[in-house]
Amino acid sequence: MFYIRMALTGFWRYRIRTALHFMICILSVLFLGIYTGNLDDTTARLEELAKKVPVRATVINLAGGRESGLFIKEPLYDGVMASPYVSEPDFTLELLGAKGKNEYTVLAQTSLKGYEDLFSSNEKKCVVTPDFLKDQKLKEGDTLKLDLKYYKLDAESHLSSFILPLETVSYQIAGIAEGENSAAQIMIPMETARESYRNQDIPFFVSSGTFRVKNPLELNGFKKEMDAVGFLEIIPQSKPALEGYALTVKDETFIRAAGSIRESRKVLKIFFPAICAALLGAGLITSYLLALGRRQEYVTRRMLGMPFPDCIAVYLTEQGLTELLGGAAGCALSSLLTNAGIDRALTCGAVFFLCYFTATLLTAALFRNIPLH
Repeated sequence: MFYIRMALTGFWRYRIRTALHFMICILSVLFLGIYTGNLDDTTARLEELAKKVPVRATVINLAGGRESGLFIKEPLYDGVMASPYVSEPDFTLELLGAKGKNEYTVLAQTSLKGYEDLFSSNEKKCVVTPDFLKDQKLKEGDTLKLDLKYYKLDAESHLSSFILPLETVSYQIAGIAEGENSAAQIMIPMETARESYRNQDIPFFVSSGTFRVKNPLELNGFKKEMDAVGFLEIIPQSKPALEGYALTVKDETFIRAAGSIRESRKVLKIFFPAICAALLGAGLITSYLLALGRRQEYVTRRMLGMPFPDCIAVYLTEQGLTELLGGAAGCALSSLLTNAGIDRALTCGAVFFLCYFTATLLTAALFRNIPLH
């Protein structure tokens, strides 16, 4: 309490200097707040970029010229569907359905707008077009019986396929698809189609696949996982086979924009040591000038018998309180006037106090060399 009382007395006696010191402290924290606010702004810009510039990937053949009518192996399909880096997967499987002498296009899908729950299941249900429903004289809720047929890859040429029987199935008509939803006459869930393949012990393939990278900021992790799944890079010189082994990722725009933001962030981070050094230098100059103005007071106290440690403790208490209160005021103003959040403002206050009080401790050593006569 003695040191605090002495410090408060010093505040009043040197109130103009204390006020200037207090303002310097506030301005220093505000400066740090602006700096860290800019750092946070680059982070926010990156996160906003990831939302505004989606990165999409498409499974293609090794030559890079075909995106549909492919034969994409089951492990590749499962790897994408299970990946935490993937969102909005849209895989399809082209089939045929025979009813009497007529054949109809059947498309197995992983998603269909308005029927998300159904198409993420393995229910034996389908969605059909209005024309098909009218032609078959059926209505929603009726059962549709079909002889399913599948496409088998020509193992010799790898450039063509032929149609073989799969199995006879019965699907309940769960809905009617129109417009952009009507990619085929009959649409079924992908897992429902996979069950038919498994029932006949036939290797399962899908015909096309596109999806979105969930977080474009994790592109490197995504690409490593896709490599581990088994996807290959495009080889333009390879023959235009129908196997879907390669993956094309449309990330050029995102990488270019993110690179520019990251470069700005890198430059800002490079300046952090220089900013800390500048704060320490400003603290040294401020503390040195304040110490010069207190030489006579120090001599008087020493002549009156106050021990050297007590003199230094009073000085450090006075300067430390000013810097602590100035830093706190700077934190409050920083969170209000800059882009820095409360956590950042407190960090700025801590960095400021560390630099300034270190400078105060260094200049306090000057008192030891002051002659007492």
